[in-house]
Amino acid sequence: MTETEPGIRQEHADREQAQDAACLVPGRATAHADDLLVQIAHGSFKALAELYDLVAPLLLALLRSRRSTADQADDALVGAFVRIWRTAPAYSPGTAALDWIIDLAQGDRRTGTSGRAA
Repeated sequence: MTETEPGIRQEHADREQAQDAACLVPGRATAHADDLLVQIAHGSFKALAELYDLVAPLLLALLRSRRSTADQADDALVGAFVRIWRTAPAYSPGTAALDWIIDLAQGDRRTGTSGRAA
């Protein structure tokens, strides 16, 4: 064994923990997004910020895969959260919150929005 092996083992363990945490994000998001959308519908900026922290990395990755530049994806993410803020009162609690959010972010026809930033 060389001196670098313990460091390599620790790096590998850290990577596994990060992957395990990443696997928990969808479940955590699903568990809280519905409640957060209800709070946003009642005007809670704190809930909007919490929802952003929860789902923005997922949405940004999705938007980057569908936009030609990172700036376009960033603008689309901002637009998505503006649409979330504006349309949260129309959200039906108990429905698939993440699907609703992703539809808004992509400008899905069912939400009546365009794919462009607001």
